[in-house]
Amino acid sequence: MINLLPTSYADSVRFARQNTVLRSWLIACGAAIAGLIIILAGGELYINQQSHTLQQNIDTTKAQLKAQNLAQVQKDAKEITGDIKVINQVLGSEVRFSDLIQAIGNDMPPGTVLSSLTLTNISGALDLSANAKDYASAAQIAVNLSSAQNNIFSKVDIISVNCDASSPKIYKCTATLKALFSTDAKNKFLSVAKGDT
Repeated sequence: MINLLPTSYADSVRFARQNTVLRSWLIACGAAIAGLIIILAGGELYINQQSHTLQQNIDTTKAQLKAQNLAQVQKDAKEITGDIKVINQVLGSEVRFSDLIQAIGNDMPPGTVLSSLTLTNISGALDLSANAKDYASAAQIAVNLSSAQNNIFSKVDIISVNCDASSPKIYKCTATLKALFSTDAKNKFLSVAKGDT
């Protein structure tokens, strides 16, 4: 095929076609840039909105915790945890009271009876209450219980002895004593419960 068009006209047709292609590319690039700008603006708006919402949620949660007095709840929880540890320690120790009462009863002097005993400290202190016919019998309780032959208590202190001479009861005196277990008695009467090893 022979091109009979003048050169200037052929050049203008070729440049017109190139301009059309270039214009299409410029429009596509402009649309892509506009789309990116819209996406960036939308993303920025969304992030700001989410940040604001999260900050409101944090403020609401803080207000609720403050209203519920979180510090007091934490303090109470620590106290309960401490109480539970003490309870576990007490429950983890087996006290054979039947053997203990029998051993104390064997050492009670004539004219006296054991009325109560209270374990005040798991490490070995015991409060005793006894009834006696007179002051001498009440004092003899402390002597008998602290005797080295018994090997139950290392030390027995008389807290009080009160006698009521006008009482019609046989045991007119009430004695309160505090006794400290000997080392051998701790091993004999206070031991770790089975399953705690």
